[in-house]
Amino acid sequence: MTAPAATDHPSPGTPAAQFTEFIAKQELWLPYRKDSGAVVQIGTLENYTLDEIVWKRASGHGTLSALTVYHRKYDESFVPPYNVAIITLREGPFLLSTVLEDPIPPHIGMAVTAEFDANGRLVFAPAAT
Repeated sequence: MTAPAATDHPSPGTPAAQFTEFIAKQELWLPYRKDSGAVVQIGTLENYTLDEIVWKRASGHGTLSALTVYHRKYDESFVPPYNVAIITLREGPFLLSTVLEDPIPPHIGMAVTAEFDANGRLVFAPAAT
């Protein structure tokens, strides 16, 4: 079995498609295995059926675990420079996203909070202290 291309949409009626639907509604929910209660990493959702997953609303709190800054335009949606970050959510899974740089430049280990930008994309902002 080959992995879908990064530009492919998840197959309809799958947990991956359901996660995408939550994000489209500007809601952050996380998948948990019904049999064990363990949280499922988002990148592995294609390995599960809807019957194997239960959804719980995420806290939206996390930690910036990795960060890189792109200075080339790879997609018309992103004007350089922009960052790509790995966020480790409080609940355990990690997400690939971006961190808003205002008012604080992002740095590894900083606390972040999920929000949705004007385009409906899931982004993270420095957490209020």
